[in-house]
Amino acid sequence: MKLVYIHQHFVTNEGTSGTRSYDVSRYLVRMGYSVTMICGLHDQSSFERIPFWRPFRTLQIDGIKVVICNARYSNKQSVPARLWVFFKFSVLSLLAVLLERGVDLIFATSTPLTVGIPGRIGATLKGIPYVFEVRDLWPEDLLDAGRIKPGIQYKAWEWLERFSYKKARKILLVSKGFENRLIERGFDPVRLKTIVLGADGSLFKDAKPDLDYIARHGLTGMTIAVYTGAHGDANGLFQVLDAAELLCDRQDIAIVFIGDGKMKQSLVDDAAKRGLTNVRFLDPVPKLQLPGILAACHIGLMILKQITRPRWVTPNKIFDYLFTGIPSLVNFAGTTAEMVEEDGTGFACKPGDAADLAAKIRFLADHAPERQAVGRHAREVAFAKYDRRMIAEQLAAVFEECRRK
Repeated sequence: MKLVYIHQHFVTNEGTSGTRSYDVSRYLVRMGYSVTMICGLHDQSSFERIPFWRPFRTLQIDGIKVVICNARYSNKQSVPARLWVFFKFSVLSLLAVLLERGVDLIFATSTPLTVGIPGRIGATLKGIPYVFEVRDLWPEDLLDAGRIKPGIQYKAWEWLERFSYKKARKILLVSKGFENRLIERGFDPVRLKTIVLGADGSLFKDAKPDLDYIARHGLTGMTIAVYTGAHGDANGLFQVLDAAELLCDRQDIAIVFIGDGKMKQSLVDDAAKRGLTNVRFLDPVPKLQLPGILAACHIGLMILKQITRPRWVTPNKIFDYLFTGIPSLVNFAGTTAEMVEEDGTGFACKPGDAADLAAKIRFLADHAPERQAVGRHAREVAFAKYDRRMIAEQLAAVFEECRRK
């Protein structure tokens, strides 16, 4: 099967963001698929900039044909700048889709929702099936998080959501919470299927603790509670600083942030203002380096800004923590908290309660045997349920089913 895979924020292991599309594409290629990945330029990818006059650059990466559209995105961009990049990518990616020959199926993964434009229109013009994947339930999540307001803006995104879903042969969800929500909204369950993000077990299988990295940052001998990923408004990381303040009496416990984003400097400034010597802010690292760093840590932090309802999302980083073999602490209600408690791979904190988060970090620091037992179990669960080799097989089964219909 020849598959066109549209993911605006595609990143390989040389980048510093989620690599799920890269991992499953490699496994699909090994299964005999021809995969053309159509993506943009993300500031967390390792791709070089494209001269302004060139619309595309084409690369071959591990058997994947990668068509990079000249639409550069950054988490630090203003809202108008991001909207422009979303629109620009939708136009360029549609052109790239139409230029591909012999395509059997189009697979578009959001966010942003605008990937549904090239996915649906391209599939219609080529007379082939189209599968749409939901990684965030826009615009509902945006509204509940206060990132957009009711009115024209919300209605425009709502229209685009309907446009993206309507002609999809199958709607894939990366979280069971998303699937349950769409069923509540009246979607036919037959059109829906949850396939989680997972992680690439081969990266973590033989990972050794990167003790040199730990030593360089003055963390040797400390119990490390680590957060990896975006430092944006939606992540709500000031809650972690609140917990760190309650742990100031424990200089053997370090709170470590690895990543970047729009709010990072504000977080750094706030930690300095509070005199939090137990907090470290470290630069993003390539995915290839991350397993060794996580293997030298002890607790994984799953943090999101509090909203008025449980969160349906299951972010990438939870699977990295599981495969590493460290327990996760989840500070928001919803699907992720339910998952770690059902699987026995971590603990749900009282949502938004810094004191409870601090208490659980303190407990795990003081009870190494219990912490290590949960971590070992988390690793077993990860390899049994969440390896991306299995996830690629699940995706392939959906693609084959959709092509036959």
